[in-house]
Amino acid sequence: MENENKTPRKKWDLMIGIALVLFGGLRLYNRLQTEEEWGFRSMLTLLFIGYGGYLIYRYFQSASQD
Repeated sequence: MENENKTPRKKWDLMIGIALVLFGGLRLYNRLQTEEEWGFRSMLTLLFIGYGGYLIYRYFQSASQD
């Protein structure tokens, strides 16, 4: 019964992870096309991309265990 409640959350985590990676990658690409240097915003965007990748990784790890 506990797994039934976590299934929608896992799917949302996957969708949020994909969105963070895609939008963060697009934003980082556009920022690096206009700026030459890595600033605070570029590093923050890179952290969001990393967190999105972690959410995707965690989804597939828990899916293989089920």
